[in-house]
Amino acid sequence: MGFGNTILSLAIIIVLVILLIAVFVLHQYFRAVADKKFKKNGKSKEIPTIILDEKEDKKKCEICYGTIENDPIAICKKCGKTFHDACAKPTGACPYCNTKYEGMEIREPERTRCPICGRFIKGNMCPNCDAVIPIKDGTFVCKCGNTVDCDKPVCKNCGAVYETAMRVIEKNKKH
Repeated sequence: MGFGNTILSLAIIIVLVILLIAVFVLHQYFRAVADKKFKKNGKSKEIPTIILDEKEDKKKCEICYGTIENDPIAICKKCGKTFHDACAKPTGACPYCNTKYEGMEIREPERTRCPICGRFIKGNMCPNCDAVIPIKDGTFVCKCGNTVDCDKPVCKNCGAVYETAMRVIEKNKKH
């Protein structure tokens, strides 16, 4: 009886090993099929998880249409429009709703920080850690000034090649 139980146990182990191998092979097969499907459709399966938040330093002045950057801003309390303080002050009032300049909130703009190292960035490239963070449409601006698509991270102008990295950032994380 001892020899029969040993053979039965060995047979069960062999069947389980064969099942595990079959599951592994099927998993690899379906993964390869999915990869071919993504390549055929021209879609990348790697999607950057960090999107550059549009802070006030990235917005445009509603008077001169220039980028706010680090200049002091004036925000109309009634309609919410954002202006360079230097553009709003001479007008004396909001050109959209006629709120007096004195009724606007004057302060420094909220600046964009790099989600990798936490330093302030200008544009969508961090001068400290060289991270490139795409904007909402999935593009970014190369150092040469050309717009580059995240799905094809090679600059057509200067030939710079960018590496795609995945990183999850907590939404409510404050630097």
